[in-house]
Amino acid sequence: MADVVRSLPDEVVEIVHDLRAPLGVASGYLSMLKDGSFGLAPEEWSAPLEVLSLKLEEARVLVDGILALRRIDSSESTRMHDDHINLTEVARTAAKRAQPRARLLHGSVVVDAERSASAVAQGDQDRTLRILDNLINNALVYSGKGRRVVLRVEDADGLQVAVEDSGAGIPEERRVHLFEPFARDDGSTEIGSGLGLFISRTLAREMGGDLTLDDRPGAVGSRFVLHLRPADEQRVTDARSA
Repeated sequence: MADVVRSLPDEVVEIVHDLRAPLGVASGYLSMLKDGSFGLAPEEWSAPLEVLSLKLEEARVLVDGILALRRIDSSESTRMHDDHINLTEVARTAAKRAQPRARLLHGSVVVDAERSASAVAQGDQDRTLRILDNLINNALVYSGKGRRVVLRVEDADGLQVAVEDSGAGIPEERRVHLFEPFARDDGSTEIGSGLGLFISRTLAREMGGDLTLDDRPGAVGSRFVLHLRPADEQRVTDARSA
């Protein structure tokens, strides 16, 4: 399906983009129906309204996913900065950005960088944050009860940021297709386009790094690892002190 999306004519992509407006309006009116803005809705409307909400959200996520996939191939997405990145600072920024979502889900996001506080990588800071944002959001959504996410900055086997959750883990049969576009867990009740991990790995590899899922037999939860290139020695001192 990813190849199909990439081959869509620009005119079709523009139509897909324009769908965001009516979807937003429909979602708004539906929310008003549900909260009683037009008067108290009959009890028998509750289930149909929930189904409509779910389907509108699925449509929105699919539209956003298609547009995101096209941006990956656009000239705009290929413009990448190649700078020094203080990984501890980036991890802390990502954790801070995730706090509202974590509170909403009654979870927590923490950073463990004691052993690699001065780790400096080479790459694009905005893309690195985008990858971490996606990994943290996935971890919060799929962790279940007691949602706890830990970001670990490590340099034992190259520079990397690991995102660990306390969920049930990912079944072996899903791992082989996990980073493919539109890959979804058929048994999942969560809404998503199945593009987040595919886009995140693509961004990581464009920076000369990678995104992998650690194989941890018997361990609780999942551990995704963002691998990045170590920075050149030149200007590393400036990046560490930034």
